[in-house]
Amino acid sequence: MIGRLRISLPALRHNGDVLRRLVGPQRAAFVVKGNAYGHGLLETARVIEPLATRLCVYSVEEGLALRAAGIAAPILVLGPVPPGALDEALGANLELAVWNVGPFARRLAAAAAKRRTRAFVHVKVNTDLNRLGVEPEELSGAVERLASAAEIAVGGIFSHLAAAEEIDSPYTMHQLDAFERALRGVKPLLDRSGLAPIRHIAASAAAMLWPQTHLDMARFGIALYGLMPSRQTSAAMKEKPLDLRPALSYVSELIVVRTVAAGASVGYGGSFHAPRDMRIGVVPAGYADGVPRALSNRGAFVVDGALCPIVGRVAMNMTQIDLSNAPNAHVGSAVTLIGRDGESAVTADDWAEWSDTINYEIVTRLPSDLPRDYIE
Repeated sequence: MIGRLRISLPALRHNGDVLRRLVGPQRAAFVVKGNAYGHGLLETARVIEPLATRLCVYSVEEGLALRAAGIAAPILVLGPVPPGALDEALGANLELAVWNVGPFARRLAAAAAKRRTRAFVHVKVNTDLNRLGVEPEELSGAVERLASAAEIAVGGIFSHLAAAEEIDSPYTMHQLDAFERALRGVKPLLDRSGLAPIRHIAASAAAMLWPQTHLDMARFGIALYGLMPSRQTSAAMKEKPLDLRPALSYVSELIVVRTVAAGASVGYGGSFHAPRDMRIGVVPAGYADGVPRALSNRGAFVVDGALCPIVGRVAMNMTQIDLSNAPNAHVGSAVTLIGRDGESAVTADDWAEWSDTINYEIVTRLPSDLPRDYIE
């Protein structure tokens, strides 16, 4: 494969350090689910582990892969755990998110008893995101049931915010109120039981915009990779910007340079016709390689320090670009799909804007088999 991703390890360390300073060194957890947002699970975890109070993953499989790679930091599994995976999860000392205090909790206790260990769990509260979690008024009862099992240790209580990227967000305040109400309701039980679970609700945007959400821990995902959670967040942080550095760039090279006559069509469906005689370059990367098809006739790559617009439809493994701004480009010339070359740059945010999506989706959907070079 000609295209490659380059991941800057110093940028990841720098971002981790910036975020730790934002919330406090002992409060920064880093989210490496989704192949570390496309940056590579194992390599990202290895470089950020020294800065992390916890690593957060979605699946047991991700947690097991980290343990197999020698990662010793606490690992929290945020997603559902199949009953058949409980034994492996406990054997790897993974912390588990729990919102079902019925059959799942019983299976978890039984699996822990069989291993003669304790399951360390974080109880999730639904604060009207309405995906996972016990209702706020049910939290005290849920914690009491879990804590009554000698095989289960309640180590955390958490929730997730749905609109923290917005500067003025009544919904965020509503969610915070619901979470605080749940915490107040469970406090007498915690005091009687001598429990002090970690409280956490903030992800990247909330940690930046809502200091009251820092609590005992903040879970940083997109910000770790040097990307802002949203345009609104960027605007809100304009007065006191965080020095985050994008860690990922995507490079390839031209495999064909050809001149097409005025009026000639380029690419599938004839969606582009050359307005004049022009030089077209073919880049060996398409939607199977993470380039959204929505960039057709909208996006641009960088060649010789100049922006070169995408012309025609992005194909499965190839994209055509207009080389008018790069007259010296030739077969073998470097193409920057994401990143900077000279005075010009294309970012994951640019791709997201052209595709009418978010930067999270852009980087996370970069194929896992795309070669990644980790640069010191």
